[in-house]
Amino acid sequence: MMLNFARGIQWPETKNNGNFVIGVLEYPPLAAELGTATASAKIGNQKIEVKEIQRPEEVGGCHILFIPAYKARALAAVLEKIGVQPTLIITNKMDYARKGSGVNFLLVEGKLKYEINCGSIERRGMKISANVKRMGIIVE
Repeated sequence: MMLNFARGIQWPETKNNGNFVIGVLEYPPLAAELGTATASAKIGNQKIEVKEIQRPEEVGGCHILFIPAYKARALAAVLEKIGVQPTLIITNKMDYARKGSGVNFLLVEGKLKYEINCGSIERRGMKISANVKRMGIIVE
């Protein structure tokens, strides 16, 4: 799903240089799995690089940053660090789209769904495709 979000977001031109970086905050198994899954994938003409992030202070330069539920308390520090940089923050903790993440995964009746905070994404200079919006639950 993260690749679908990456392809469904219009990134500012400044984010189209170098590799497309997906950061994972303190969750080595997911970082390894994403690294394997994206080894030959590209976003546009950019090669995908998966980066394991140890602390919120290290989040600069990521296009996408995943914050797992058990590190959700780090969201405020991450938001402060990235400011209005075009970084899509993805979480998986109840109500975290309302707290500032761009996308939040949740289970609804046993199915994986996602909430979208359009305001959070657009404040960072990114635009969301209608397809991504249509498939999600808009919270702002």
